Amino acid sequence: MNYSRTIIKAVIAKTLFALSLPAFSQSFYVSGSVGRNYQDDTSNNGTFTSDFTTGTVTGVNPPLNIAAGSPVSWNTDYDDGMSFSLAVGMTMDNYRFEVEYANSDADVDSHQGVNAAGIDLSGIDAGVLISGNVGDLGVSTANLVAAGRGELETSTLMLNAYYDFNLDSALTPYVGIGIGTAETEVEFSPSDVGVISDDDNSFVYQLILGASYDFSDNLAAFASYRFRDADEVSLNASLLPARFDINNESNLVDIGLRYAF
Repeated sequence: MNYSRTIIKAVIAKTLFALSLPAFSQSFYVSGSVGRNYQDDTSNNGTFTSDFTTGTVTGVNPPLNIAAGSPVSWNTDYDDGMSFSLAVGMTMDNYRFEVEYANSDADVDSHQGVNAAGIDLSGIDAGVLISGNVGDLGVSTANLVAAGRGELETSTLMLNAYYDFNLDSALTPYVGIGIGTAETEVEFSPSDVGVISDDDNSFVYQLILGASYDFSDNLAAFASYRFRDADEVSLNASLLPARFDINNESNLVDIGLRYAF
């Protein structure tokens, strides 16, 4: 998106300006980490992009005609996932600046609370979701989506800035902040029924707390906690004629190595 590119260009320009200042001693480093992704549950709020006629099932006969623009939504819970990151950066006294690529994922645990046009579909046969369907499928909408299945995967390109607290020891606590772009890929396929398979880009920021331990002048290990918040992404559904806004927040804990040269 244009606004995220503008922000990144501004940060790069300021960083390059800072690097030109002669008062700082400078060194470069590369780093890598692996960790755990604690993905926040998502509220999947959407609207029908065209008129939709429900399937004909018990309790919904004749079928319902839902107008374009009507709301449709459900909630998704996730299992904990994995994450990794690679970065290259520069140290200037107590400050560090880096470019980081990171990836995280989380498998779907379950979906619940399917609602369309203000109607709770949980107790209605899942055939109601299929336009033109006639007759019960023998499973409720709630039981169909409770099986979960699917994944939310996030890839980010970030510009991070850190402040290292010098304790005159091998242990160095630090704080950091990062901004950048995120690509969010969503695959929802409860009971092997494809509901959403789409991706979108958005602005993302993260707040970082951590500490590093120096093994030598060149090599350090680190551990950090990150709160990451990406803007909502807008995704098309494949089962229904609808588009959804899905939030993407997570808490990440990682460990890694940093090599200075």
